[in-house]
Amino acid sequence: MITITGINGQKHHLSAAAIASVTDASPSSQWHGIRAIVKLFDKSIIEAQEPAQQIAAAVEDQS
Repeated sequence: MITITGINGQKHHLSAAAIASVTDASPSSQWHGIRAIVKLFDKSIIEAQEPAQQIAAAVEDQS
């Protein structure tokens, strides 16, 4: 399981297999504390506080 923190502070515990893509947030989003955009296979999106590289590394570690 991978834990991702949303912008509201809520923790999301996800299976690595549930994550479709992880991208860096735009500079304007980063101003608001969003570091990465995580898209899931169920079409939902999590705006994460963690950097995209950190999330991607966690996904790789779980694979």
